[in-house]
This record gives sequence, structure tokens and C-alpha cells, in this order.
Amino acid sequence: MTARPGADAPRARWVRAGLLTLSGRALGLLYIGGALSGIVAIGLPHGLHFNVLAAVVLSVLALGVGTWAWSRRELGPTATHVLLTVGVAMVSAGVYSGRGDDVSMSAAVLYVVLALGAGLFTSPRGVALQVALMAAAYGGVLAVSGNGGAFAEWLFVIGAGTVVAWVTAVNRSQLARLAQLDPLTGLSNRAGLDSELAREMSKSKRSGRSLIVAVVDLDDFKALNDRHGHLAGDHALVSLVAAWRLGLRGSDLLARFGGDEFVIVLPETSMWEATRVLRRLRHESACAWSAGVAAWDGTESLDRLLVRADGALYRAKGRARGSRVALGRPDPGLASPLRSTGLRSTGLRSTGLRSTGR
Repeated sequence: MTARPGADAPRARWVRAGLLTLSGRALGLLYIGGALSGIVAIGLPHGLHFNVLAAVVLSVLALGVGTWAWSRRELGPTATHVLLTVGVAMVSAGVYSGRGDDVSMSAAVLYVVLALGAGLFTSPRGVALQVALMAAAYGGVLAVSGNGGAFAEWLFVIGAGTVVAWVTAVNRSQLARLAQLDPLTGLSNRAGLDSELAREMSKSKRSGRSLIVAVVDLDDFKALNDRHGHLAGDHALVSLVAAWRLGLRGSDLLARFGGDEFVIVLPETSMWEATRVLRRLRHESACAWSAGVAAWDGTESLDRLLVRADGALYRAKGRARGSRVALGRPDPGLASPLRSTGLRSTGLRSTGLRSTGR
């Protein structure tokens, strides 16, 4: 058996909060770095067109915004887009204030840094929006700057920014996908399960159709590892998952919760139908396992639903090993009556099923 459902929830929430905090810290550093660059630029040799007052004002504003962003514990999508857009405006103002001066024009490299931030912390649509905004803003600044090589500079900066944003967004998307997959079986892991189950719960609430969750645990899997080694255990898990996939619908979700424990999500399925599915999967299995099943009541949290299914699993595992199938009674302390949400469900609200294999 592995850690109980809900045990990883605080860690998952901490990871999500950490990613949000990282966006605030990263964008805060970007602004603070831009402010320091502006202050340094003031002290460098510059032409008559360089606007010192504008550089001072922009540096102070950037320092203030950067300090605010750094201090934020969470930074949502809207705030991220606002900060990136404000950054584009401030960089454009900094470039314009020099009217073609080499020092101020070098500030255009900050467009590329902003593109990196967009690739890291926004959606693909947000990346495209930010790059288009940068291209329009920088193009407008160069058009009024009187710079003879304006088009070449625009093409270089915006081209570099586009490549940086695109590569960063693609790599981030791939890493996010891999982070939600179990490397052995290719199934969703706990992080992927949380994301996909949350979507299914939203669909169930909108449609009024039932949603069933089953927590499955292999019996005596530790003994298999001890007798034949972990490679044999890995092979058994892969074979079992392959057999289960053939017995499930395309809309069903199979996830590896950890170790020898799995979660099966069955949308638009009654409790009676779910029990039939599990019995069919039993005949597809070469090893024994136990399962606990719960129907979502339309209001409870994701963790609460998994806890109820896991409680039914424990009751099923406590049954005599001689029985091929055993149904566990729902725990009154865990299960609650169906709310008036229109959800369709038949049979027990939470149940345990025990399989002894073939």
C-alpha cells in the first residue's frame, strides 16, 4: 500500500503555489534588473538626445514595480499579463527617450527578456499576444526615432524575442506534460490525476451525469518484488496496465497513484456499471487486487472523494481472502447522501470490491 489519498495534497498545493511565486519573483527581478540598467545608463557617456530625466523616472518606476512583484507570494495570469504589458510600455518609453542614442537603443534587449518571461509564465495565446505587442511597440518607436537601420534592428530584436518565447513555451509545455506522467507505465501520476479529475468533476457538475472513482491496490505486490525482484514487479505492473487499458473506454481515466496503487475514473457511469467494469477487469488481470469505489456527490472536494474511495478499498482488503468478490459497506462517517444536484447513481454510494485474480 502507498500513502493515503490526500497525503500528497499539501505538497501539490505547495508546488502550485511555488510556481506562482516564481513568476512574481522572476518578473520582479526583471523589473529590478531593468531599473539598475537604467541607472547605469545614466552614468555612461551618451549623446545630446539622451533624456536623463526620463531615464530616472523610468528607473524609479521599474524599481517600485519590481519590488512589488517580488514581494507578492502569488501572481496569477492576469497580473502576469499586466506586468509584461507594462514592461513593454516602459521599455518602449526608454528606447524612445534616447531618440536613437546608442545607450537607449541598447535597452531594446529587454524586449527579449520580456519574451522569455512570456514564454515561461503565459499560455501559447498569451505568448503570441505579448510578442505581437512588442513588435508593434518597438516598430512604432523605431519609426519616430529617425534611425536609418530601424528595420534591421526591429527584425533582429523581434526575431530573437519570438524564438526565445516560442522555444521556452514549447519546452515548458513538454516539461509540464512529463511532470504529470508516470515514467514506468505512461499513465497520469498524482499531479496528472488531480488535473484530469478536476476537469471531469467540472464536466459532471455541468452535465448532471454521475462520476465514479475507484482506488485499486494490488494484493501481495511486495511479496512479488521480494521473491522475483523489482524488475519482475515492474513487468507485472506494465502488463496489468496494458490489459486494463483494453478493458476501459477512451473517456475513462487510468492513473498510477503510486507504487502498486491505481485510480480509475469512470465518467457517466453508475455504481452498478462501475462494479461490472471492475469485475470485467478482474478477468483481464493476471494478479489479485482490491478496489474501493465511490460516486462523487457533486459538491465534495477531490481529496474527499478519493478518501471515501480509499476507505472502501480498506474495507475490501479486510474481507476474507477466500471470496472472489466482496462488497464493503460505506462508512457513515465518510459517505454522505446524494445532494439534489441531478447526479444519477445506482447502488451503494461507496463500495469495496475484492478480486483474487483468475
